[in-house]
Amino acid sequence: MAITMKLKHLIALRNGSIKFRRRFPVDVFQASGKQFFEITMKNSDTATVNFHKEYEALLREWQALVDTYKVRKGADVRSPEERYKDALRQRTELLTGVTGLDESDARDLILEQLGSKIDPLVRSVLLNPEAGPPAFTLEDARNKYVKDKGIASNIKKMQRLDRAFERLQATGIDASSQALVDLKKLHGQKWLDALKKYRNENTGKPYAVDTMRRMTTDLKAIVNHAITYVDFDTPVTNPFMKLPFPDENQMRAVEKVASMPDHFLSEITERIDQRSRIPELATLWRLLVVTGCRLSEIGFLQMKDVELEGPQTGGIPVIHIKPNAFRGIKDLSGMRTLPLTGAGLEAARKHINQRREEGAGADDPLFPAYAKVKNNENATATAAANLSKTLMKHVRAVASDDRLVVHSLRHRLLDKLRDAGASEAVRDPFAGHSPRSTGDKTYGSVEARVRELHRWIERAAP
Repeated sequence: MAITMKLKHLIALRNGSIKFRRRFPVDVFQASGKQFFEITMKNSDTATVNFHKEYEALLREWQALVDTYKVRKGADVRSPEERYKDALRQRTELLTGVTGLDESDARDLILEQLGSKIDPLVRSVLLNPEAGPPAFTLEDARNKYVKDKGIASNIKKMQRLDRAFERLQATGIDASSQALVDLKKLHGQKWLDALKKYRNENTGKPYAVDTMRRMTTDLKAIVNHAITYVDFDTPVTNPFMKLPFPDENQMRAVEKVASMPDHFLSEITERIDQRSRIPELATLWRLLVVTGCRLSEIGFLQMKDVELEGPQTGGIPVIHIKPNAFRGIKDLSGMRTLPLTGAGLEAARKHINQRREEGAGADDPLFPAYAKVKNNENATATAAANLSKTLMKHVRAVASDDRLVVHSLRHRLLDKLRDAGASEAVRDPFAGHSPRSTGDKTYGSVEARVRELHRWIERAAP
């Protein structure tokens, strides 16, 4: 006999997708302004194991968000001075409640009766009211930062800070007892060493260098905020400043993403051509191959971002990676103009002509099945995730090696350029990295740079 189970918090969408939508508790909603946790699921077939795995993961993520808020809501965020004043007040109340005994005997009676139930600071103040407030700790610094910046209701930001402090605890630095005045440069080095040694227990992957920097930036900001707005008797050192992070090449020895081999690329391309239910996916894939761009950079292009006649580049067809109506750019190094060649150019011509016949204008998306409005962050993130999932189905059907993913196309193109003898100044634009030298950043026309990139990409024959 088959057993069916109705899953909660699911909404069927018109396009066949399924949305997970679960209401936050009232206190979380009142603090965060977010009534629901909702996201379009990657899997839509409710009969598959992958769907149920994703469903369980979303349930856990919802619970983690709620738990994060409730833990922070119940945390003691008073400053050391405030806790000390409260302890003095409680001391007075406790002693006042005992009559017929002198202060010393009354204190002993209180300690005997309350035992371990008494707050450690109140116990300390009972024994010595002149002890003064406890040391200002890293935990105090975080609480002050959260309060002053007004981010306590931002669950996502609070989760990010919590993750950094959990990693700090795993490093052996106890934020609740680590006084800021006792911070040394050794603490920063210990933190960095722990980040470099970290490996995800499920994938074996290390932290990306950007992740290391982001987590450290949070700690650095918290300590700097305390240094600025708290009066310390002695100078405080911020050990998270100017840490010598490894570069990406140093981390590559443990990198899990491998370059896409040519024979796998051919098989995957053929499979997409034959089996993809969305014709534009084949064009998108070929543009990834010839440009080395990130998936979101290609998936969210506008029609005007591709110039087939190359009016400003000496007739060389190009693609412009820049902020548009569907996607932003985090830093200026990500803005660049790249030449189109080979199968990518051929596919782009055919696709753009078809889009024009459909009535698409310059501001319309090149790939309407994936591009979403930029100011809807959830829609953009969901579209990117769905696109990645779709392509990965084809990749995994051909290549079982977990190191081979869509991102492997970037590694492949850069390896081809490196093998052809291209310098860093040529490889960096394809990678979307900032140029290493001032000259590469400043001098030369766009046309001249595109001509050089075009010569090298033709030579590398991607």
